[in-house]
Amino acid sequence: MRPQICFHLLALGVLLLALCSVGCGRAKTSGPVAVAVSNQLAAIAAAGEPVTLEQLGRIYEVPPDAQNAAPLYAQAFAAVKTEGLNTPTFLANNQEALALLFKAAERPLCRYPVALTNGATVLLPHLYKIRICATLLRDEAVRQAGRGHTDSATTALLAGFRLARSLDNEPLLTSKLVQIGSLGLALDGLQESIHQRSFTEAELLRLQTALQDAEPGVGFRRAMLGERASLVAAFKSSDESLAEAMAASEGGSGVPTLMLRNYRSAGHLEGDFEFALTFMSNLVAVASLPYPETLDAAGGLKIPDQQTVLDGRLVVSALLLPQPARFLNKGAEAVARIRLARAVLAVERYRLKHGGTLPASLAEASAEFADGIPLDPFDGQPVRYRQRPAGGYVVWSVGSDRKDDGGPISGVEDRVLRDVGVTIGR
Repeated sequence: MRPQICFHLLALGVLLLALCSVGCGRAKTSGPVAVAVSNQLAAIAAAGEPVTLEQLGRIYEVPPDAQNAAPLYAQAFAAVKTEGLNTPTFLANNQEALALLFKAAERPLCRYPVALTNGATVLLPHLYKIRICATLLRDEAVRQAGRGHTDSATTALLAGFRLARSLDNEPLLTSKLVQIGSLGLALDGLQESIHQRSFTEAELLRLQTALQDAEPGVGFRRAMLGERASLVAAFKSSDESLAEAMAASEGGSGVPTLMLRNYRSAGHLEGDFEFALTFMSNLVAVASLPYPETLDAAGGLKIPDQQTVLDGRLVVSALLLPQPARFLNKGAEAVARIRLARAVLAVERYRLKHGGTLPASLAEASAEFADGIPLDPFDGQPVRYRQRPAGGYVVWSVGSDRKDDGGPISGVEDRVLRDVGVTIGR
């Protein structure tokens, strides 16, 4: 996710040209800045983290053929038919794709054939198909639950979790956001399925374990390693390649190469590089923190604002750096939804063992949690729970505003304010 700059890039180009017109052609070097950049790159390498795109490709390891789900997913992606999406015919027309998705889910690892050495221009055609297939598996789970086939619904839900997790190791921010969106579809399917039917103890336990295993995969540290390596490659590339990287950023458009050449010649690019590298290394550290500490720390990371750019500084950073608050909040919401789903499954296990009676509190169902009641990633407190007067229950997180709005509103249970909530009416 890239910052929104509130002026057209044509104006940016004019600004670059004006900034660099005086002294153009006389390359200005800043010794201390160059040394600082070199030292930072050396520190990254010493930590065993990727500096180059070739090194980035090596951390995205190719598993043994028998364990790599990517070839089977590729077959499913080729087989899936998108006609009638979100209609009953979508399922009917995609039985072949479903069978391949179930087969792929049996393999524990995945490495898609992504050419990370292409940097900002890398092609990721599998991401669109992953979202389509996640929708297919969600619909299949809900359909099977509606028919009372909770075993088949469980199989579809587990395949949905596994499909999202096929992106666990892909070190790109875009891939991580697609993973979160696909996992959200699987969690939608889980909520609707549990809303319709009571699952068996064995099925609930399998789902609970799968969700607990999935949570670490939605962290952003690995993606930030990839974003940093791509950023280093862009700054160290030719003016033509840097212009291409800027054009590929969100909201970007063509920046004339001559203008970037002038910007570099005037010595501005070097300081821009130092700022971006420092920012990204701090962001790697922030993304390594647990929730909610990572949200608190992200507040101290500020991308260059419009005035900074107008002052002729950090122009490239303003376009290429990701906006931490945007994606870290999405990550926190994904973690919240996983933990809420785990709480739902614990409540359902309690209900099975107590003749259909719901617990008065999550503490009463604590024996059904493998590692204690999950904490809300937004405030660090246990997730909230209450029974509904009309039957069923709700669990919720305080959400991105980090204030408890009481979860779903009584009497309007499908509406949630700023809280992240799950309602089970059964």
